[in-house]
Amino acid sequence: MGKKISLGAAVAVAGITAAVTVSLTYVYAMNSFNDKVADVNERQAMYTKLSEIDQKARQDYIGQIDETKLTDGICAGYVAGLGDLQAQYMSAEKYKTYQSGTAGKDVGVGIKTIMDEDGNMEVIQVMPNSPAEKSGIRKGDTIVSMDGREIVRITYGDALNRLDGTAGTTVTFGIYREAAPLETDTEDTSASSATSSGAEQQGETLEITVTRAEYTKQSITSTVINGNVGYIKISEFNDSSIEQFNSALSALNKQQVAGLVIDLRNNSGGSIEAMASMLDTLLPAGNLVTTQDKTGKTTVEYTSKPNEIALPISVIANETTFGAAEIFAADIKEFKKGLVVGQTTAGYGTKDEVIPLSDGSAIVLSVANYLTPGGSAFNGTGIAADISAKLTEEQMELLARDQLENTEDAQLQAAVSALVRQGAAVAEIPGTQSAQGTDAIPEEGATQDTSSTSAASAPVPQEEASSSPSSTAG
Repeated sequence: MGKKISLGAAVAVAGITAAVTVSLTYVYAMNSFNDKVADVNERQAMYTKLSEIDQKARQDYIGQIDETKLTDGICAGYVAGLGDLQAQYMSAEKYKTYQSGTAGKDVGVGIKTIMDEDGNMEVIQVMPNSPAEKSGIRKGDTIVSMDGREIVRITYGDALNRLDGTAGTTVTFGIYREAAPLETDTEDTSASSATSSGAEQQGETLEITVTRAEYTKQSITSTVINGNVGYIKISEFNDSSIEQFNSALSALNKQQVAGLVIDLRNNSGGSIEAMASMLDTLLPAGNLVTTQDKTGKTTVEYTSKPNEIALPISVIANETTFGAAEIFAADIKEFKKGLVVGQTTAGYGTKDEVIPLSDGSAIVLSVANYLTPGGSAFNGTGIAADISAKLTEEQMELLARDQLENTEDAQLQAAVSALVRQGAAVAEIPGTQSAQGTDAIPEEGATQDTSSTSAASAPVPQEEASSSPSSTAG
């Protein structure tokens, strides 16, 4: 038989419980209040300091204050102070440019450049039908000045930003263009040798004015390599790249390719939606894009339908494969649809939300982490390659300029070998007879003459390597 509790004891227990509850509530409330007061005090101190700076500047500064630039500068400084490398402030003008850019179109010049050893802008791509192409700028040109100011004085990064602008505005480039190689006559070479190094061999300096306008980015190129392997290079993801990707895939399918190599090296990321649309074509049903916010809540943002492409896939990635491209590589890998070849990706795995402000400007803030299909966050760590392969410094320079031959590209040929591992009947299997580096990965179970591949080297361990900075601009 259970013991009975007296009424007095029950009242006492209830009283103690109530007192403890009230005490805990009070302590929590006080802590919350103190935190809020601390936040208010810190914010007030910030506003006071900013007001003091503003007062002193207006009182003593001898220059003219541009109120719009001042406001933009304050906002940019605040966002920079968050310590979020992906966060940024966009002025109203920059935000308009951004909105056009995410739709696959830019307003600007239409060139892709890389910084050369002198700090100038080497043109490595001219977008089709862009203002630059129409004005006569060519791949291989070196931009040494912009609107009369030397690039090395402006700095390469600032010069990139100046390529963008409002449609109808102009920018004048000072360009150095190397002379085309002379065709030497096999006869009387001694007579021509004196002139071959003269003025005819000298490059020319040009001044070309380009009127900024809207153009479509060419973010995808494709071809057939190694006899029957489909190769698709994606430089970034935007709305126009979806149609470009589908067209490339359709053309390769008609050629009955044995497998696909998708090149994401130096991919700057871009639209998650566009990336997910491309993956939907390649992968079976499943969750493509998942995020996790600061509270730990996970959200599935994009899924794929059951239909998938019936081809093995290799993805090439490197340390400058960013954002959306990293999710692409992770999904191919974790869906068991293909292998990732190359090096660990950049590790830029945050969802950056663009938040419009009341005056037409906007801020970009990291609001969640992207997760791989297996539930792992990769921000700061990147996506590791299944098969490690690297390029030499010289090869990386050539790759950045789109001048690296397929047979000299160790990572590309390793990706082809990875297709062979997956059962693809590749017509031209990389082997020791190829150029150095193309046989970086030994085939396992491939139907080929083992005597020709017995010297194939083992997978090359990853190394940290830096390539010249490049950017799509204008």
